[in-house]
Amino acid sequence: MSETVLLTENLVKNFGGVAANQGITLSVPARTFCTVIGPNGAGKTTLFNLISGVLRPTAGRVRFRGEDITGLPPHLISRRGLARSFQITNIFPNLTVFENLRLSAQAQGHDSFRLLAEAERLAAYRDTAVEVAEEVGLTSRLSTPAAALPHGDKRKLEIGILLAARPAMMLLDEPTAGMSREEIPGIIKLLERIRAAGSCTMMMVEHKMDVVMNVSDVIMVLKEGRLIAQGTPAQVAADPVVQEAYLGGGLSRAE
Repeated sequence: MSETVLLTENLVKNFGGVAANQGITLSVPARTFCTVIGPNGAGKTTLFNLISGVLRPTAGRVRFRGEDITGLPPHLISRRGLARSFQITNIFPNLTVFENLRLSAQAQGHDSFRLLAEAERLAAYRDTAVEVAEEVGLTSRLSTPAAALPHGDKRKLEIGILLAARPAMMLLDEPTAGMSREEIPGIIKLLERIRAAGSCTMMMVEHKMDVVMNVSDVIMVLKEGRLIAQGTPAQVAADPVVQEAYLGGGLSRAE
């Protein structure tokens, strides 16, 4: 049986009289790619915010790698190996690609506030930055300021920043947001490479169903803050509850 890396138990989040998440219980096996889908307002980003510590749940628990992380601040959750991206690109625009990646690696080490750390220790972070740049296809852009990158490469860099921390799990909130159709295949290939490497569990929120179907091992469907279905892409596509409640008759219509 696969190890469960992430578990939520009856997770609830209320905003005043509005219940954004209503008793969500889910588990994510290690080294799988799980995607959360659902219409606007289904509670997908709220779920990510609860898992990553951006919001505190009204009720319920979050467990990561067997540890209760409910209510911990984001930086402590990150140090436990759970990395998070956002819908809006989150990079240091005035730093180069290399510097963005090196700082991410260093932040997860023991030298994040040591300006005079030993050269050999900093060399390890430099090596990680170069390795990750190759993983995400940005080797030729190492000296380029992040602000000068095309939007698709900025998204690759953001994923690279997460990878440089060498997390056990990544939460990707709409990694193709704002990308042109020409840029999306590059992100799909990158996500497929990370998935094939098998070193990191991934959980993604995404609206573009061609991306979802290409990379997901498991799809979880939210509606009005509730988990209404989960399964393989084929199982979810054939589920009449999903067809009726969310997709209106076909996965191809969910863009």
